[in-house]
Amino acid sequence: MKLNRIIGTACIILIILATAGCKKFLAQEAVSSFDSEYVFDNIANARNTLLGAYASFTGDYGYGYASIFFGIDNDEMIGTWVASYYNTYVEVTKYASITSSPAMTNFFNQLYQGIERANLCIYNIPKMDLYTNGSDKEKAQLKRMQGEALVVRAQCYYELCRDYGDVPAQWNPSQFETDLYKSRASRDTIYDHLLADLKEAEGLLPWRTEVSSIGDAIDERFTKGAAKALRAKIALTRGGYSLPATGGALIRPNNYKDFYQIAHDECVEIIARPDQHALLPSYKSLFKDYLLAHNTNDPAGEFMMVVSFTNNLNSSYDSRLGIFNGTRVNGVGGTYTYILPSYFYMFDSTDIRRDVTSVPYEIDFDTIKTGRAIQMNNDGKFRKEWISNPTYIFSSGSSSVSFRPASNVDTRYLHLSWPLIRFADVLLWFAETENELNNGPTAAAVDAVRQINRRGHGNAYGDGITKEGAPEIPISGKDAFFKFLVRERMLEFGGEGIRKYDLIRWNLLSTAISETRAKFNALAASSSTVRTAIPGYTYMDEGPEYTRNAGQLPVYLYFLQRPPRSNVDEFNPFLNSFYTAGPTKPAPTGQTRVNWWLGGSGMVPIVSSYANGFQTGKSELFPIPQAQRDANPNLTQNNGY
Repeated sequence: MKLNRIIGTACIILIILATAGCKKFLAQEAVSSFDSEYVFDNIANARNTLLGAYASFTGDYGYGYASIFFGIDNDEMIGTWVASYYNTYVEVTKYASITSSPAMTNFFNQLYQGIERANLCIYNIPKMDLYTNGSDKEKAQLKRMQGEALVVRAQCYYELCRDYGDVPAQWNPSQFETDLYKSRASRDTIYDHLLADLKEAEGLLPWRTEVSSIGDAIDERFTKGAAKALRAKIALTRGGYSLPATGGALIRPNNYKDFYQIAHDECVEIIARPDQHALLPSYKSLFKDYLLAHNTNDPAGEFMMVVSFTNNLNSSYDSRLGIFNGTRVNGVGGTYTYILPSYFYMFDSTDIRRDVTSVPYEIDFDTIKTGRAIQMNNDGKFRKEWISNPTYIFSSGSSSVSFRPASNVDTRYLHLSWPLIRFADVLLWFAETENELNNGPTAAAVDAVRQINRRGHGNAYGDGITKEGAPEIPISGKDAFFKFLVRERMLEFGGEGIRKYDLIRWNLLSTAISETRAKFNALAASSSTVRTAIPGYTYMDEGPEYTRNAGQLPVYLYFLQRPPRSNVDEFNPFLNSFYTAGPTKPAPTGQTRVNWWLGGSGMVPIVSSYANGFQTGKSELFPIPQAQRDANPNLTQNNGY
């Protein structure tokens, strides 16, 4: 039974566990002992309560918006610079988030709702009679649910801490708390608590392929591998740089290597179980055949944690993934997020991840691909033309589409899952920790990165990754290898909401934004397409050597319209290289010329919009929502807001 098919049932239970309005900070409506006994009197009711905790991730006020907007602008992607599409969510991408923004307030509130629901499960499930006296399968199912609740709570607190910094911490259901107006707790103490929780959860949860052995159906709920991966992720964040609530320079703990060791050990244990989690052989298939086919139970288990949105097609349980972002199809969508030109040219010409991550065209009448200017490239991992099971028909110039064969279905919601952690993360975290703990890369670290890089190039070169187009993995020292990891994570996870948070924990966000802006300023000041070299914080900052030496980029590109009845997905409309200066003549018969590079004037909108509110020492954290500060006088505000 899929998670996205049963969250709706859980909502019935949540009526009993109703939450209070934002006027009472963390003040959830108390559950009487009768209600608790009723809700936790059998496995089905306990499961529905747990699914209510999962539901805190969903909808516009969960990862529906946060997944798209909270991680940009960065050095991969930019939120729209078109004034007519500006709203309070787009402002978040410009680091102009205000304390009264619904993007700030509602996400904050919903995460605490998830914490309260998880707390109810963590407290009550071990007290159920079936927990100790049930059958072996019943006990295993309840222990799994207890472990899941710990993971759900950890994910909620992790998101709160990385976005808002120090936040109030509550580890029991509100009915047992005497002080519901808590002061902010140190994020470090919260992370330490979560690391202990997740260690406990590991002992309660089954591995991915063991779910059926305890009587559970294959689903998209958290398993042992997910708990271990989240523990590694939190440990790296705990050991990384962060901004104090008072502002100033980002700092990291003196004992940061202790946390790198935790992350390293978890990654080692996951990598040692290729029967549970491994790379899917095809990078493209990961997104086209699984994520956008509404099936994240890939056979390799690369999707370790996802937010599974329901098919209720509403703002409470679905998401705007594939609408606000992704390909523009028949005039629908693709207007809020764009791939940066500088990021496009970080890929070499043989890296298949480029054409999965970036879409340099739009589609008309479901068959015609029309080339777009470089600054209008959409992110491609949530492209509409790949969506299946069901397939959608996008109506031209409208926000409405229909299922096949149903009609009149609201297309603002496509119930696409959001990936939280992939196994590719684990391999690159392992390489990062090996490099840090050993003061340089080991053979195992290089091999882990090689697996990612080789798949990124279609496995075409085997171990011969130094051939033309495939970058050599440097093993000359710690710094060079780290820079390669900074670049490889950029290429692997583009558009997946990871980059900004990586840059923060590395203390590179300010550097990345300032250097990216410098590139745009230099390009905007020139009508030439010549590359502008800026000292880099990643390995081969300006892209592969042979593209840097090309001298110029094409001003125009030529493309063919899709022939009738051809495979729209496999059809590449472009006829000349993205990497070398091409012809400037008018398009021959049957071809269309697009202004790929608009010169200096084409960069002006990006330059003026890109991260224009960013201030180092402030913007690495969002503001604490003013509504919560009004309700709770014990809440202080982050620096600069």
